[in-house]
Amino acid sequence: MAEDTSLWHLFQRAVAAAPEQEALLDPPNRHDLCGSNPRRLSFAEVEQTALGIAGQLHSAGLRAGDVVVVQLPNIVELPLMYLVAARLGLILSPAPMQYQSHELRMIIDNTHPRAVISCGRFKEHNPLVQFDGLIPKSTLRFSVDAKDAAWPALETAARDLEEVAIPDGDALFTLCWTSGTTGLPKGVPRRHRHWLAMIPAFEDATALPKGAAMVAPFPMVNMAAISVFLVYWLSVHGKLALHHPLDLPVFLQQIEEEKALYTVAPPALLSLLLAKPELMNSRDLSSLRVIGSGSAPLAPSMISGFKEKLGVDVVNMFGSNEGCCLVSDARDVPEPEARASLFPRFGAPDLQWHNRIAKVFHTRLLDVETGEVIEQPGKVGELVIRGDTVFEGYWRSAETNREVFDKDGFFRTGDLFEIAGEKNAYYRFVGRRKDLIVRGGMKISPEEIDQLLAGHPAIQEAAVAPYPDEHLGQRIAAFVVSETAVSVDDLASYLQECGLAKFKWPEKVLAIEALPRNPLNKVLRHELAKKLETAV
Repeated sequence: MAEDTSLWHLFQRAVAAAPEQEALLDPPNRHDLCGSNPRRLSFAEVEQTALGIAGQLHSAGLRAGDVVVVQLPNIVELPLMYLVAARLGLILSPAPMQYQSHELRMIIDNTHPRAVISCGRFKEHNPLVQFDGLIPKSTLRFSVDAKDAAWPALETAARDLEEVAIPDGDALFTLCWTSGTTGLPKGVPRRHRHWLAMIPAFEDATALPKGAAMVAPFPMVNMAAISVFLVYWLSVHGKLALHHPLDLPVFLQQIEEEKALYTVAPPALLSLLLAKPELMNSRDLSSLRVIGSGSAPLAPSMISGFKEKLGVDVVNMFGSNEGCCLVSDARDVPEPEARASLFPRFGAPDLQWHNRIAKVFHTRLLDVETGEVIEQPGKVGELVIRGDTVFEGYWRSAETNREVFDKDGFFRTGDLFEIAGEKNAYYRFVGRRKDLIVRGGMKISPEEIDQLLAGHPAIQEAAVAPYPDEHLGQRIAAFVVSETAVSVDDLASYLQECGLAKFKWPEKVLAIEALPRNPLNKVLRHELAKKLETAV
């Protein structure tokens, strides 16, 4: 078989190596989520099903380069849609299940999709209804669980696709959405080669054998889940057990029953397991070898605890949709104290690492005022990145792209680090240059919420700021200037009417006489955060 240049080539290699191996598993609670029974598919069955769907979509008129918006939970159809897109050359734009009309409108207005794909039932709702009034009649609409002709049985034999070319590595493959460094959500287009370039990072960090089982608890809608599960699953010809939503007893059950070697979990959940041995011991987790974690600081005691109790190595991961790929694993950073907070300076001159990603992913720190490269420890700078994993610019945002790439082609991540550790060989995360709020791992643009609150009839002006929360990392508070009292319920009702996803709603409201601003009239959000330290 030719060298892997696209996700479809990678998938075909897995099918050829292990056609009868179990490959793709529904969450055991699929019936509660979607009203249909869970499925367990071998690689051969995944191929047959993907080709069947590809044939149906091609017959419906979808062609290479068409954008398809997909809003699905972590059920087998979600990774199947990525494979279908890889076969047909489609650009898949995934939307989290939390997104409602406000966010979906933004995606649709920016992409003009040829089709939208969702399910007719998710818990007590019909996600497809959210697209009513957002897409024109010419946009194709499919439901993965439809019982009518709009979506024939998924097992339908593949149509003749011999004349449909398989895309190469330069073809656009995904269009994910991120708040990035620029405020309002931006589309992040990534080519097949961007995704394939990330494989060595996870191969070297986890060293999983071929056929390894893994449990995926995060929806495959952004860099984290797509890279560490979807792409890596195909690379190791593994068994991918999907999980949705994060439910600890079900999660542990899947690890035990599928004999998973690998998973990813938030730091708070891992700390909880160590703090409550009865939970840790409720299931046999002896199959686990590696757990990835990140998005929040890790505790050294958590890393050492999993190694001592289960023999499990915890890998600290720091990534972004744009292509950041910092991985702190047991080989390159063996000490738990260091691995909890330090990341190798991949691509920095004169530093050698076991992880091969260091050869194709390059990093620097720049002084935020002067733009000069920082080489000395302890001085905070913005991380800039360049290399095979890094995207080429936001979707249809020429002006923004001129701002976020420097003269040497490095992307400005907006993340602040400092050089630290032995021989100044590591980075330590300090904070974010922009004031993004990270609630339960979801990045939220405060400017987006500010803009909606400005339209509230009782509010003169408003701004939101984060306050710390031990479970979610951060929650959101709103500062409002108003002549009448405004409550949390008032804002909730208003933002629901706006169609804003619930996880972005403020959970505290504080009255303020005027918003603090700088001479350029920009809201000083850090001043609001300071006020919350005494108010919370």
